[in-house]
Amino acid sequence: MMNSVERLHEMTMTRELAARADAVSEEKRTAELTFSSENPYKRWFGLEILDHSENSVDLTRLQEIGVLLFNHEPDHPIGRVEKVWIGDDSRGHALVKFDADEESDRIFKKVSGGSLRGVSVGYRIKEYTQLKEGETSKDGRFKGPAVIVSQWEPLEISIVSVPADAGVGVGRSIEDLEGMNKDMDKKPEMKNQTEMKKDMDVKKDIQNAIEQERTRNAEITKLCRSFEMSPDGYIEKGLTLEETRAEVLKELAKKSAPVSVNVLSDESEKFRAAAADGLAMRAGIEISTPADGAESFRGVSLMRLAYDICEREGGKPSRMDNDTLLRSVFSGGSGAFPNILANVGHKALMKGYNEVPATFQYWTSKGSNPDFKPSTRVGLGAADELLPMTEMGEFKSSKTTDMGQQTTVHTFGREWTLTRKSIINDDLSVLARLPAAYGAAARRTINKQAYDLLTNGSSIFTSAHKNSGTGTLSIASLKAAKAAMSKQKDPSGKMYLNIQPVYLIVPAELEVEAATLIASAVDPTKNNAYPNPFANRLTVVADPNIEDPQAWYLAAAPGVLPGIEVTYLNGQENPTMRTFTDTDVLGIKYQIYMDFGVNLLDYRAFYKSTGA
Repeated sequence: MMNSVERLHEMTMTRELAARADAVSEEKRTAELTFSSENPYKRWFGLEILDHSENSVDLTRLQEIGVLLFNHEPDHPIGRVEKVWIGDDSRGHALVKFDADEESDRIFKKVSGGSLRGVSVGYRIKEYTQLKEGETSKDGRFKGPAVIVSQWEPLEISIVSVPADAGVGVGRSIEDLEGMNKDMDKKPEMKNQTEMKKDMDVKKDIQNAIEQERTRNAEITKLCRSFEMSPDGYIEKGLTLEETRAEVLKELAKKSAPVSVNVLSDESEKFRAAAADGLAMRAGIEISTPADGAESFRGVSLMRLAYDICEREGGKPSRMDNDTLLRSVFSGGSGAFPNILANVGHKALMKGYNEVPATFQYWTSKGSNPDFKPSTRVGLGAADELLPMTEMGEFKSSKTTDMGQQTTVHTFGREWTLTRKSIINDDLSVLARLPAAYGAAARRTINKQAYDLLTNGSSIFTSAHKNSGTGTLSIASLKAAKAAMSKQKDPSGKMYLNIQPVYLIVPAELEVEAATLIASAVDPTKNNAYPNPFANRLTVVADPNIEDPQAWYLAAAPGVLPGIEVTYLNGQENPTMRTFTDTDVLGIKYQIYMDFGVNLLDYRAFYKSTGA
């Protein structure tokens, strides 16, 4: 039978530290965390020390597929690991970015506010050495008694609400931990076997209690999330899983009380919201938080909805034929019927716009014009180099050279009608699918115009601009392209701008080839003998709007050097929908439009290779 130390290879371990709340960026939704150290850590088998010397820590898993979890829940990631490294302080550091969904945002706000500071790392032990009392490790860095983990692999990083060790985590600083561990390093008094057994039993009891608490938190969190409820209150009250389940059922009972009567007796706005969400869900549009009573409208046809609205407003729909009923709800009353249909159409429009695959947003910048008149942007390098002051303390004046380009905004739109026939036939394709299709078309239009300007813009790639060349996609051709971009000069021709490419833009035909090349650690043409200097240095963007199957492009980060700008009117990035009641056809006329322009700002942000 193996003892507790001999079983270490079979186990996944965790340990906790405190997050650096001062290293949180609310704008970028990032946080810099310290997840591991060489401080001795009390385990049930004694003290454990994680070796952080060179080649001791395998960071491959975190670098390639690192995710950020909450309380070690693998099915609910809240972000990703952007960067991970071992610092000069012999600690494991990570830069993590939180997701923008509701649950991840809730946790991020708690981290940035300082109420959540616990950080836990799960890791696998590969090699270890057990040092007895008085023994020293081979490198002389560690003294026994302790288990020295010389080879280990971090598996995941978690934000935790309840640390496994009461000495670290929320409310504890790294310095506190170090102070505590200094006390641990003091030579313990010799104990007899009975006392040592008692200590081991106590440690096991503490560890079991910790694991039970962690399991309770995870199970309560999973239960509450399945019903879109917050687990925090139940966890803080110390409720068991069964007690929490009972409380959740009580809350669900309140929410599931008959809504048809409540909604229909409520004010008009609530009725309209419930009807619109119910119709939208019936049309296949996902509603994250449906209005109260929405479920009762999922089986209601358009004509039945018109009948109910007419009756609510004092009419007598039972005495009306279809045309009379539609004329009544379109031309008279409160306008509830056309407003509900317009609401559903808008939800469908935004669904189509937001979900369509598009790639222009990665390498283009975003701008805003206040009107339709041309507006000028100042380009990079518009000013001359700085000059020394005169002996009299005077500044020398200089003439700026501006590469600024003008940006313009235009209106693009379409129109269609939800007719009497579609309403009577309960045709949701016109009500929901057609607006979604036009929403998708709006985003595709921006995407197409951006790539048309990039690939067909004769003003971007010329011999005078020194930003184009030949060569198939390879490390050698990327090297030449990168050098050409770095040697671009300011308009005066005096200073190099050292522009660095960030995006590798390719046609659909080269997507796999480009991704393979950038992901490779070595030059595939050199029999694995030479490292790949571009490994994970460029982000591959593939789009079918690049029609030349051999051409490829490099682009600078738009935040550093904007090359092509998508300009919106007054910053309105989403399409606008207008509706009009059409009494001639007893229907609704829809108009969708967007005010935007795709404008060239600076050719130096790009490099093109013809591929041949």
